Amino acid sequence: MPTLVFSNADATPKNVSIEVGLCSVWYVMAWYGAYHAGDRYTATLDGRDVPMDQNGSPITREGLDASR
Repeated sequence: MPTLVFSNADATPKNVSIEVGLCSVWYVMAWYGAYHAGDRYTATLDGRDVPMDQNGSPITREGLDASR
């Protein structure tokens, strides 16, 4: 199962990782972005950066495909 990691300079703990199905990544990232609005954070999926929009949702499906 893929590992999604949030690294948040404004939160404690600074790094949080969860195992999540690929079909749920978008929803988890959208929730995290809403809950931590205004924080400085990044997200990685299996060690690769996930580009985000201003709301914290992934901006592309690249990297979120099960075929990778």
